[in-house]
Amino acid sequence: MTVSYRALRYPDVSSLAPEELSEAETNWVHFQPYLLSKGYQLRPRYRPGWQPSWKSTGAKPYDCEDSYDSLPLRALDAVRVIDDLQVMIKMIIPYDDDQEGEDELKILEYLSSEQCAADPANHAVRCLESFPMPEVERGAFCVMPLLMVYNNPPFDSLGEIYDLLKQLFEGLQFLHKNNIAHCDISPPNIMMDGRLLYDQPFNANLQTLPSSYRKIALPKYQRSQRPVRYYYIDFGYAKWFQDPTQTHVVQGIHARERAPEQLEGLYDPFKADIYQLGAIMRRDLIPVDMYFPPLPPTAHLATELPFPRVTSSPRETNDPP
Repeated sequence: MTVSYRALRYPDVSSLAPEELSEAETNWVHFQPYLLSKGYQLRPRYRPGWQPSWKSTGAKPYDCEDSYDSLPLRALDAVRVIDDLQVMIKMIIPYDDDQEGEDELKILEYLSSEQCAADPANHAVRCLESFPMPEVERGAFCVMPLLMVYNNPPFDSLGEIYDLLKQLFEGLQFLHKNNIAHCDISPPNIMMDGRLLYDQPFNANLQTLPSSYRKIALPKYQRSQRPVRYYYIDFGYAKWFQDPTQTHVVQGIHARERAPEQLEGLYDPFKADIYQLGAIMRRDLIPVDMYFPPLPPTAHLATELPFPRVTSSPRETNDPP
């Protein structure tokens, strides 16, 4: 069996019976032996020859973890065999039609270098290891720590929201100082290392399973008790301006949270990053607590039209006026 370009680019994720695998899932089954040879084991559902556990036990499918399709388009959780570390493995496949993935791996590897990783202002997800994808030209697997959605469990205090924003602005400033624009800041691309909130290993499916799932885990601690660290992920559309003389403008409208200027042609991706983060503040954080005075004006400044919009740092650019 081989995996086609179309199947990797646009895998079918149609809902099926619990014992049936979608095309996206089948892609991972195909690569499982290779990933295991690299030291990473996928969950039973994604191993060749998988037999549904409920078939032999008589349990209800939805009481069994392996009945759930985790919709693994291009990323899936795994365990590093040597030390049982929970990780996320992402398929990085550059696509010429929209430039997705063009700079992603080199950006992640740079931000994960010893020099960058040692900087506490760096809030980019780490690339622990990368290796080629067999049969896929320019394709690579990138292994990263397993993270959680940033707002589950919900925030418990203003201090927790403040800490989130402090880390996000700090991380964005770090990217911009390194001439990297994320270009796709959105809720799915902000995550946290929330392991300290739980007293048991985190299951990557738990945040998407229905509440009836009998093994669901609830956090034991609040962020104020055990502070967490937040990260930017998914640098598929990110741009790295390594040439200091290069004009800092790009073109493309593929971001989930589009700044107005992204719909008009060439734009400054650094200002678009600010808009995208401000939009998250206005829509997702201000409604959480209307009694946090700094939020509304900060969000307003971040989502103004591009020219008066605030920036994360006083970068010297060669942008057109």
